Amino acid sequence: MTVTQDPSAPLVVVVGATGAQGSSVIKALSESNKPYRLRGFTRDPTKPIAKEMAAKGVEMVVVEPKPENKDLVTKAFEGADTVFAVTVLWMQGLQLAEGKMLVDAAKAANVKQFIWSGQESMAERSGGKYKNCNVSEEKNEITKYARASGIPIVVNVIIAMFMENFKNVAAPKKQADGSYAVFCVNPPETLVQLIYTSRDYGLYVQRAIEAPGKHEMYAYTEMLSWEEMCKQLSEVTGKNVVYVRMPDEAFVAALTGLGLPEPAASGLLEGYVGYAEFPHSKSFLAALLDRPCF
Repeated sequence: MTVTQDPSAPLVVVVGATGAQGSSVIKALSESNKPYRLRGFTRDPTKPIAKEMAAKGVEMVVVEPKPENKDLVTKAFEGADTVFAVTVLWMQGLQLAEGKMLVDAAKAANVKQFIWSGQESMAERSGGKYKNCNVSEEKNEITKYARASGIPIVVNVIIAMFMENFKNVAAPKKQADGSYAVFCVNPPETLVQLIYTSRDYGLYVQRAIEAPGKHEMYAYTEMLSWEEMCKQLSEVTGKNVVYVRMPDEAFVAALTGLGLPEPAASGLLEGYVGYAEFPHSKSFLAALLDRPCF
């Protein structure tokens, strides 16, 4: 099925359409056997991916979803049956304001369904032990804000760790002995939910639209331990890939060295540590999964 311009088809507006999650949503809906009108937010319509989407019939609108642009965002949401929203991950404080603005704009535009890329509260999950994972706490607050807004349907599609990270920021690093190392703070046996974002995340959003019912979904492709990840990377690359558990301080230093603000780096550390200490049961994940057919 191709993107349609038929006014009888539902209109889905995708915030961050050219990003990893938004582009996955565009891809899934454009390949659905149901017709959709699609409108995508972009900051730069000259980007190749924005041009490609426009050529396929996606209406690309240039608007930055900043709090001060609420009126522009509301106008871009007008007529939408569904909005898919995601925020800039590491902009502490701004993320919360941006997320609430997106909710307010969707409410003002009478959007029927608000699908949101949120996260769990690590503070709630850990019983208050880990309460400084700011990104997760803010995203969880936005979820609660959306559900209290009066928008008829609010769905939180929680995304797992991007598999694509192992091609860039988390790519195995060559060591002096010729091996390649993957670094993190978790014990090697820690199970991690992973998602092939570009292929699979949009399928969960598509499921939320086409088979509504759940208000919380956990989007992941596979669950592996760090040791199992390295074994698979070794098999695929032909290299000896090993897992190295790094000290907490080194983890934070590595992230700040990549340009991440220290509060965000420390919060991410808490997230990883809490994730390992308070894992989800498989039955809990299965209840949230509602896995599409990959």
